[in-house]
Amino acid sequence: MNDRPARRPSSSQVTGGTQRRRQQGRLFLGALVGSAVLAVAATGLAVRHDAEPVQSDRVSVGRTCRSTLGQYLELSCGTYGFGDLRHVCPTAAAGGGRCVPTKAVTVRNTGPSMVYVTVINGPRQGIRVQGGERAITPGHSATLRPREGQLLFDITLRGAGGDPKSLTVTRVQ
Repeated sequence: MNDRPARRPSSSQVTGGTQRRRQQGRLFLGALVGSAVLAVAATGLAVRHDAEPVQSDRVSVGRTCRSTLGQYLELSCGTYGFGDLRHVCPTAAAGGGRCVPTKAVTVRNTGPSMVYVTVINGPRQGIRVQGGERAITPGHSATLRPREGQLLFDITLRGAGGDPKSLTVTRVQ
């Protein structure tokens, strides 16, 4: 049997362990600060829009929403075609700048049959109000607006028959 008492660590061993913990603490603090800086930078980039990405998810002229759904089914053009309708962001060619809430979107019925569109707006995220339905005949346009002081969340598309339905954005304000 070994009757020797347990050996206590030397002061250099205690100091080495303490130094390692301090280094780990500094690494964690550095990572935390770095993450905070990246989050602030990302937030700033989301507010200012200077360059048009290759595949922008914002509503813009030329975007199209197509549906082959049945007569009584609506398609969300914000999700399937137009992109985010809440804000208009100037392109780099127009000098860039801050994104502003969308005031109006003009769409043209580029399909062969009558379509019905509905505006969905609200005062803030999480509260949505569906407006009345508007008919647009083939080849004609309609300007759709959210209520005063509200955000435009979506435009829905519904057709009168089995023909394909198609809306194309011709103007964004």
